[in-house]
Amino acid sequence: MLQEFVGLMSPKTKSLKALYSLIRKHGPIRINELVELSGFKHSTCSRLVEELVQAGLIYDSGFGEPKVGRKPAFYVIKPDSHFLIGVEISSLFIVVLLLDLNLQVLDEVNFKMDFGSSPQSTLNLIGDHIDSMLLQHQLKQNQLLGIGVGVIGSIHRDSGTVFFKDHLSMGWDQLNIIEALEKRFPTVVLLDHGANLAALGEYRSKYWSETENLVYTSSGVGIRSGIILQGQVVGSKLDMDESFGHITVDIHGRKCSCGAYGCLEAYSSLPAVKEEVIRQLKRGKPSSLQETFLQTDDIQFHHILDALKHGDFLCSDVVRDAAFYYGIGLTNLIQLLRPDIVIIGGGLGGNVDFYEMALATVQERTKQYKNLQVKIIRASSGYNAVAVGAGCMVFDYFLEEK
Repeated sequence: MLQEFVGLMSPKTKSLKALYSLIRKHGPIRINELVELSGFKHSTCSRLVEELVQAGLIYDSGFGEPKVGRKPAFYVIKPDSHFLIGVEISSLFIVVLLLDLNLQVLDEVNFKMDFGSSPQSTLNLIGDHIDSMLLQHQLKQNQLLGIGVGVIGSIHRDSGTVFFKDHLSMGWDQLNIIEALEKRFPTVVLLDHGANLAALGEYRSKYWSETENLVYTSSGVGIRSGIILQGQVVGSKLDMDESFGHITVDIHGRKCSCGAYGCLEAYSSLPAVKEEVIRQLKRGKPSSLQETFLQTDDIQFHHILDALKHGDFLCSDVVRDAAFYYGIGLTNLIQLLRPDIVIIGGGLGGNVDFYEMALATVQERTKQYKNLQVKIIRASSGYNAVAVGAGCMVFDYFLEEK
């Protein structure tokens, strides 16, 4: 029935969709509460709810105990009525997730991006993993609600193509990802920026009932942000998911890869941290990395992150400096958008020292606002935030008002 919630609908189907959406957001929920939220008559609401139960889309969770008399029904969506595939594609790795409708991860595969392979062969490998997941979990094609794809890179929505700035001639800008996956799987395929989807995944998974205003930020190879305002992802036809990384934090600062000076990305991204660690090593600063590498230029991002875990003082100092500037960027973002929740994620943003320093910087620079209640939280979905959000995008597609 969920597939019927898109396109032309009868008034009855629209009512079923409205009730299902309310149960998804507010469940466990009683009939009386649904009547109040929907505006339907009690008898109409009861009849429609029973139809959703018979269709296998919702069920009585048994939540709550009656104070007197008969136990009321508390309805929630049935998470295994359909399933979602969420995919993240970046210049470093691929993530493929099988999700239920509660966005719980049922199966996961991740592998490094191989730019020695053609984009089509990479998509074929993604497809093989999806087939394997469906087979392993004994799912039929009609149980797959759709495939969502999040890209850490530039996307062209009309052509369904992507562009990785570090790999200019690898052919991804010639391959329509949507068409390629739709040919293999008879289901909906959707594509969006990774930062938007990470924001959506975090919002739907944990904060939906708490706020309608949330910002997700990510510090890794690049710096990106996704914004939820009034419960909706703030999208744009402009390819600007990296714009947060290019706000100015020091007008006389370092030169950024974009050509400007003092951009946040020149201080608080993994490439910036790597460059500063190597610079300090060449100046003779001690580090455990010297025991492993004779040539400092051989040091990669993951070596620095590993050294951080083992308490390397040089790497810790550089990361704390990076986090200080990130906190300045977050302060600007908070003062402009005034969100209720700010989430910090990404390969660097997920580091505890980075998070704590960024948090302390924001608190220090906003202390004059006595009533400011913004929460600054580490990402809960870890490295799967984008893929979880990609699956969520598919579910939202069937329930959003069009």
